[in-house]
Amino acid sequence: MTERVMPEHFGGALWADQTLVHPVGVAALVAALLALLVLPPRHKVLPLILIAVALPGAQRIAILSLDFTFVRIMILSTLAVAAMGGQLRAIRWQLPDKLLFSMVLWNLVASAVLSGGFGGLVTSAGGAIDTFGAYLVGRSYLRSFADIRRLLLLLALLSLPMLAFFILEQLSGRNLFSIFGGVPEETIARNGRLRAQGPFLHPIMAGICWATILPCLIALWQGRAGARMLIAASIVSMPVIVLATASSTPVVALMCGFIGLAFYTWRRYMRAMVTGLVGLLLILHVAMDMPVWHLLSRIDIAGGSTGWHRYNLIQQAINHAGEWWAFGTTATAHWGWGMQDITNQYVLEGVDGGILQLLLFCSFLVVLFLRLGHAQRITHSVAESRLLWGMAVTLFVHSVSFLAVSYFGQMVCLFYVFTGAVAAYTQSLCPVRAVRRVRRAAPVPAAGT
Repeated sequence: MTERVMPEHFGGALWADQTLVHPVGVAALVAALLALLVLPPRHKVLPLILIAVALPGAQRIAILSLDFTFVRIMILSTLAVAAMGGQLRAIRWQLPDKLLFSMVLWNLVASAVLSGGFGGLVTSAGGAIDTFGAYLVGRSYLRSFADIRRLLLLLALLSLPMLAFFILEQLSGRNLFSIFGGVPEETIARNGRLRAQGPFLHPIMAGICWATILPCLIALWQGRAGARMLIAASIVSMPVIVLATASSTPVVALMCGFIGLAFYTWRRYMRAMVTGLVGLLLILHVAMDMPVWHLLSRIDIAGGSTGWHRYNLIQQAINHAGEWWAFGTTATAHWGWGMQDITNQYVLEGVDGGILQLLLFCSFLVVLFLRLGHAQRITHSVAESRLLWGMAVTLFVHSVSFLAVSYFGQMVCLFYVFTGAVAAYTQSLCPVRAVRRVRRAAPVPAAGT
């Protein structure tokens, strides 16, 4: 039997503290920054998304051990423009904002405690930009149906050339984005199948990106929101991109998206369905010889999947809860073979910041689901109803994918921009507290007037 050896840098940051730039990448970054300055407010989020989706996430400038990835530079620049334009001041803070801000703030404290110095705090601050900074971008610029539709149409348009790149990578075994650095020139293979990744740092990240965009685009199609030829072309191209990654997690995400969209007719009964699903999982947990999360070990759609690793990661996190519950932990490799590779977002939140950070993250997701459900119940527009359902399905797909992968690179930015859009859009549709405040402040009319 051949002994399995963990590759160098496995589970770590390969390009940390290294400047990695390409002239074309720098030109694209400069063009995006210039566009950010001249575009009208309704288009200012688009340059960030283009950089995040079309350039390798490893492109970065390191200054005194501080990593400024191109995505991070765009987030900071977009926030600066939003501050000058008044979009940040216009945000009325609500529960999702407070939960995410508390999570980021706690992570700063936990990182400082774990590292015992300034280094951990600096690293956590960079992550705070990628999370809360990206969230504020979505919160500032994706407030309406038109804003979200505009972004989705850009992604639909971008999926068409990306389809060509992914097909070419599958056929040739060469990744054209490797000229930028940060992605391998030769496409990685598993069990004889090439796993295309395009500009993303991993095939799974590439597949998850396009699998989570698809439900919202299908919702636009179903809501007859225009540009039907473009949307139809993207609906065909995105599943092909996902299949080109040859990864089980994105394929499962794709399936969850289609299943979720099919439940639109029964959207009024989702609370009962969720309650029933939780009850079923509890029954299975009691009836099965193994815990219910052992079901993850049986998932292998693309072939060669590490489902058992996903199950074992959850089990070992529970077994070693005493190590991480307070402030997280700096090491998990001793939990077992490959346990330094935290392929579970929920486990990663606990490892990064303890049980409090995990609870804040889960609460953040639950609150977003509740807000989407409330907005769904009060809207009278078919197009908005479809889009809200598509966004709820996308959030569901993310939540399920978190059981099998933890986000890194561009996907962190894309996910939090999306959650910011959910918070902003649902607030615009459900200004209940603002209405109540106005009613309370209104003077009572005098008798006889």
